[in-house]
Order: sequence, then structure tokens, then C-alpha cells
Amino acid sequence: MTTTLALAARLRALGDDALISSLHRRSIRRAGVSDFFDLAEALLDAESVQRALVGLDRTRLAVLIALGHADEPLGVEAIAALLADEPATAGLSVPAVESALEALSALLLAQPAAAEDGSDGGEGAGGGDGAGDADDSGSRPAPHGFTTYDAVFARLTAWPEATLPSPDDLLHTAPPPALAPVPDTERRFTDRLAADRAFDAVVAVSELLAELSREGARELQRGGLALPAVKRLAEALAVDASAIPTVLSVASRAGLAALEDGVWLPTEPAAEWLHASTPERWRALVAAWLDALPDDLRALVAARSRASWGDSLREHVAWLYPAAPEQAQQRVDAHPRDAEWLGVTAAGAPSSAGTELVEHGPEAAAALLTPAFPAQVRGVYLQHDLTVISPGPLAPDLEARLRGMADLESRALASTFRFSPASIDRAITAGESASSIRDFLAGISLTGLPQPLDYLITDVTERHGRVRVRAVDDGDARSAIHSADATLLRTIQVDQSLSSLRLAPVHADELRSRFPRDVVFWALSDARYPVVAEDDDGVPVALRRQRYAHPHPVASRDQDRELVERLRAVDEATTDDTGEQWLARQLDQAVRARQTVIVEVAMPDGRTVDYLLEPTGVGGGRLRGRDRAADIERTLPLSSVKGVRPA
Repeated sequence: MTTTLALAARLRALGDDALISSLHRRSIRRAGVSDFFDLAEALLDAESVQRALVGLDRTRLAVLIALGHADEPLGVEAIAALLADEPATAGLSVPAVESALEALSALLLAQPAAAEDGSDGGEGAGGGDGAGDADDSGSRPAPHGFTTYDAVFARLTAWPEATLPSPDDLLHTAPPPALAPVPDTERRFTDRLAADRAFDAVVAVSELLAELSREGARELQRGGLALPAVKRLAEALAVDASAIPTVLSVASRAGLAALEDGVWLPTEPAAEWLHASTPERWRALVAAWLDALPDDLRALVAARSRASWGDSLREHVAWLYPAAPEQAQQRVDAHPRDAEWLGVTAAGAPSSAGTELVEHGPEAAAALLTPAFPAQVRGVYLQHDLTVISPGPLAPDLEARLRGMADLESRALASTFRFSPASIDRAITAGESASSIRDFLAGISLTGLPQPLDYLITDVTERHGRVRVRAVDDGDARSAIHSADATLLRTIQVDQSLSSLRLAPVHADELRSRFPRDVVFWALSDARYPVVAEDDDGVPVALRRQRYAHPHPVASRDQDRELVERLRAVDEATTDDTGEQWLARQLDQAVRARQTVIVEVAMPDGRTVDYLLEPTGVGGGRLRGRDRAADIERTLPLSSVKGVRPA
């Protein structure tokens, strides 16, 4: 096994990027770390090692056990041969060992043997991880084997004291048996249920984006949506409130919704997604789900692509992470939950499309599921009661425009929309005209244009613009509201829902506000007044309220990078050899603690002699201490001291 001194030398030799990447993966105490020796001690501290070990899967733990039991560095093939016959790692392949060694090396829990001489010897089983600086790659020899650190194996062997599995238990506990494939009779039921869920999922995400486009949803500082937003979204999506986090998670993972300034909004790609066909939209959602799977879970679902997941998957995850089964389960639980909601699985069993997704990818899965989706329609029934009946899923381009002039009342295979003065007014505000509305409806109607709807369009168009808003710059006032209807203007002034605008009368036909034109316009529009915005010349302009989230990465302090930069600065100011620094540090600590140690001294004839000393001082290139065995004072040249270890 390998000592703390070897780790200090390795840390010093690692490229900055590789070292920072490794520190990102570890939890250590940073207080008191002033050089690479302190960093090595912090990394091999029992608590830090334990936090790193509990997150490892059984294969990586088994590789550490093999390294810990070995008296010399082990190569990849030797490790695979040692573990292939153990129940927990039966048939372990060389590539699997290489992957485990690469991960353990990146975690600074194992070390390439070539690094013992103070050079890194390459990270990972392949001799390089590509994460270091440019001058650290391509020039180092491949390691002749791997070792682990004394502190790492000591912590692992002490696991039974913490009621965790012993090394023998880790190796001798076989994985749960794989389940038989789902029978064809059950798969037919699974496929029908999964197809229904897939369609419902696409509809729910579509409705979520439409509602977020109308009004964003506020995120609480502690996480999760505010309760009013949850209730509003649940009502708009016609789902239980408990389903909203799942819908939002799926949309967010697919890049369709994002947080901006604490508010959930659609992203720009959401517009293109909404205009795609149902199979294409489902493909995008499940592709994001597949991409988000952790590597270990991806391997598990691939191995169970035709067998039930459910409890079998949970049982295997608990076996795979023996030190932290509950935390591991929490980490993976969201993925099977979303798979069930998306129709990748149904009742815990993968659907045919889910199997195709895992085995051949999203395109193949969407192609397989396409016939199960209801066909899109391009014609609707316009009713005399101002409702619109769509006999099937409306083509996305038609639905998007229809929703601009009518409100969705119910969503199903046959969706219902309703026209109202407010919805027609909204369409005109967005740039539609009476003729464009009539032409569009005539083009998609299977029943012509009902007379009540024609009257409604005419009436709203005539009333539209009775209230006009323009920008002004007069003292505190930044916008002005005009109307020839003094009664209507008075109603606006006393409307309690508009009290925040601080409207003040200036003339009989004008109110002013200290808020900008656009803010006042949308407040009046939301209050359902027939308002139009004007430019400086009094020409009506169409305003767009569509907000897209443009999340910006939050610049956070990288403490690991700061630590490495500080250690490099200290290291550059030091010229002594790493080994001599480490010996001096050990001896200084022994002097301060009055600790008896065994000092290895190289003799002139080539022999190495161990002295049991209580060091009393270090200086002038010499070590002074009392020889406890001979009961005499000794003075030894530091250049002859080759090692120090506790007595």
C-alpha cells in the first residue's frame, strides 16, 4: 500500500486542472492546509476517506479491497483475475476494472504505482485522464500497477465497527437474481398503458409551457414552487398538484423551462418544441430523460431492458451501494418515477418503446410509438355557443394560433376552446384583425362561421382601442391613458385592481401614471379593458409580452481552485526536495508532541538501521534525540534519515 508521503508527491506532480477536478469530487477540511503535505493529510483523514468510500459502488469497493490485500502494485488483469471468482464480482471484465481504477484514481483513493517516485505516472488505467494541463499529457509512462493508501484500506477494514459490511461481506454477497422478461401478454397491456401516459405527458408539458408563457411560476428561496403557483398550474393542466414537480422536472430537463430571477418561464427552444408533432415532442422528452441517467443506473436499466424494473431495480441499487443504500435510492428514485410518467415504463415494466429507447435510442423509440398516438387533425367544429370542438389533437401550428384568440376549456382527445370578448380582444392586441381572425377560422372550421361568433368579432373589433396608452416624459409621469369615454376612464381610475398604477387625472380624457407604457398597457389588458398601445406619433403598435428564460450561470467561488493556486505559490517558493520537506515536517511534529518514533537511517555500508528515538530538536541539518533502546543521546545527519514512522 501507499503512504501519505507518496500522496503528497503525487498531488504536487498533478496538473492544476486534474487536481482541482479531483478535489471537486472529495469533501475535505480546508482550514490549516498550507502545503501539499497538509492537503495529503486532509485527503487521508478518516472522516474524509469515509465520506468518499460510502458513495462507491460494490465493484469499486472490491477493487480497493484487492489493492489493499496485495503486497505489491497490481495490474488491471491481475485485479480482474482475483475478483472474477468472487460472488459479488463474478465474471468481472478487464474494461470494468479499468473504469473502476480510473474513478478511484480520480478520487485520490488509489494511485498508479509509477507515481511512487514522485511523478504522477498517469491518471486512470489508460495512463491519462485528459483533465490536466497540456504539458501533463502524453509524456508520462503508463503505470505498472496500482496501489491504495494505508488510510483508505484501514478505514475500509474498520467498517464493521460502524455496522457496515466487512471487506469479506462486500466480496461474498452476490447480486440479486435477474428477473425473467415481461411476458408478451403482459407487454400488450403495458404498451397500451404506456402509450396513453406518453400522450398525456406531452399534453401536460405543452399546457405547462402555455401557462408559464401566460404567467411565470415563482420559485421559493428554499426550493419548490410557491403554493399559489402550484394550484394555478394544477388547475391549468387538469392534474393533481402532486404531479406538478414531475411535469416541471421533465420540462426543465428537456431544456423547455428554466428559472430566471426566481421565476419559472419557457425557454426559446420551447416555441419550436410546441410546433413539433406529438411523436417528436415525446422523443425530445425521453431523450433528455435518457441523457440524464447516471452511468450506473443506465447500465442497470440496460440490463433490465426487457424485465421489470420496480422493486427489482431498487433491490439491486441497495446491493450495489452497500454503505449508503438509502441515499443511493433517493438519487435514482426520480428517474424511474419520470420513466413511468413518460410512458417508458408502465406498472414498473418497460414498454416496447421503453425497451427500444434503452437499446436503440430515442429515434427508434419514437418511431415505434408513433402509430399508438392519436392522429392530428386540421379541422374543428365551431359552435353557436362560442365554443370550438377539436375532434382530435389539433395540429400544433393551428393550435398555437387558435389559443391566441380562444381560451382552452378542457383538454383531452377532443379538446374544447371558448371564444370571449377578452380572448378576441387579446388576439387583436397581439396583431390580429377582424378579417385575419375570420379568414383563419373559416379555413379550419368544419361547420362554417356561426353568426354569434361573427357578431362577437365585429363588436370587439369596434370597441377595441377605446382606451389608448402612450409614453410621456413629464415630471414623474411616464405614461398617459386617453379615452373619449369619460365614464370608462373614471371606471379605470377607481378600479381597485389597478390601484398599484397610481393613476391620476390630468384632463377629462386623460389619466397619467409613473409607470412605463408597457406596464400600464398589460395591467389594463389583464383587467380586460379595450386598450391599445401607441407610439409617439399616435400610431397603434402591437406589444408582445412573451418572456423567455435566459438563465445565466451564477459565478460561484471555486474554493478548490483557490486552494490549488495558493499551494502552487507556496511550492514555488520552496526549493527543498519533497521527501526532505515531509521528513522535516514529521520530525517537527514529533518534537512538539514529544512523540517516540522509529527513524530509518541509511548507514555508510548500505544497511538501513531503525532507531527508536524521542526527537528533541531539528536544526543545522541534524536531528537530535534520545535513543530509548540504548538510553543515550544521538545526533544524526538529516541526509541519512530515510523515513519516520510512529513507534
